Amino acid sequence: MIQKDILIQNLLDKGVSRVIDREHLEKQLQSGKKLRIKFGIDPTGSVVHIGHAVPILKLRAFQELGHQIVLIIGDATAQVGDTSDKDAERPMLSRTETRKNAENYLAQFGKILDLSKLEVHYNSEWMDTTNFNIVGELAKNFSVAEMLDRDNFSKRYKEGIRISLQEFLYPIMQGWDSVQVKADVELGGNDQYFNLLAGRTLQEAYGQPKQDIMTFHLLEGTDGRKMSKTYKNFIGLSDTPNEMFVKIMEIKDELIIPYFVHCTTLLLSEIEPYKIRLLSDENPKYIKMDLAHIIVSLYHGEEAAIAGKAYFEKVLTDGIVPSEEEIEKVYLSVSDIELGNLLKELKFCATTGDVRNALSGGSVRVNNEAVSDIKMTIPLSFEKGVFVQMGKKKFRNVFKK
Repeated sequence: MIQKDILIQNLLDKGVSRVIDREHLEKQLQSGKKLRIKFGIDPTGSVVHIGHAVPILKLRAFQELGHQIVLIIGDATAQVGDTSDKDAERPMLSRTETRKNAENYLAQFGKILDLSKLEVHYNSEWMDTTNFNIVGELAKNFSVAEMLDRDNFSKRYKEGIRISLQEFLYPIMQGWDSVQVKADVELGGNDQYFNLLAGRTLQEAYGQPKQDIMTFHLLEGTDGRKMSKTYKNFIGLSDTPNEMFVKIMEIKDELIIPYFVHCTTLLLSEIEPYKIRLLSDENPKYIKMDLAHIIVSLYHGEEAAIAGKAYFEKVLTDGIVPSEEEIEKVYLSVSDIELGNLLKELKFCATTGDVRNALSGGSVRVNNEAVSDIKMTIPLSFEKGVFVQMGKKKFRNVFKK
């Protein structure tokens, strides 16, 4: 069994950007006290990717040490919208939308955490009963200068980009969450630093011990940019094992070790041999294959990871079209669809420009025939799927729903 001291040091060091107050938190962890570890997420969409999972894996480490994970589903805060990593205001979502997305989030978190031991709150529990007088009392703890000192707001203010007063409320709301659940520790990305500090401010104002905070770098996607659904460069927790394996193999070589650190449950000492292998003359491809195996195993199991590797080697290395059983089935609620729209619906292409490039490059095939007409109509049926291929690695069988 791994010693508790090693697990604590790994918890505090692995993939962590900043800890406040580290000395205090380390003493708390060594004391044996059961801490309340808060993590909040706004269900602004239905997809959870492995970038989102970075703090979730840290929650798992806390959970394995016996601490209480307090998950805040921000159905109220999502309606306001956090612009921590955005250059403009975010659109407001309806409560129905946020609740539906939350169900998908919890199902995907179950791949990492023991859901039976989670304490789950929707922050509308207290936000809906927080009246304007209380909002005024909370707001007194922050100045306009402090708000504008935040990197994102400061940049927009200097560039003359509109900042609504509603956006100033978001960190106050997140801090109010910490007061409500009496958090001992809160986790978040580096972009959340200001919001996490707001929790400490409000807890102190309400006579509670200030939560320690732990932040993480934002994970880079398959193309080296920040992992984002907007950029289509993400690896989703709900991706099939084959898709996940292939996408991990697409990452740049310089991201191999960061992915070992941020996206696996290995200890730092267990990652060292991979660093040594990268510094040797070994082909990084084989180290990346080990990485893909470990990550796919984490979310889909060992057998799925072995099958994912076999799929990668057969399809991408040997150029063999996968069997029908291996190809993901997609069901659409239409009788026919234009080729350009189909490629976007399948997320093979993000824009019409991407579609035109793919078609002009001759990389698109429908039922094994090369196609180039963006307006081509594809009929769909219940019984027999339409086999769509783009390049060497994108395949779907499309049926009418």
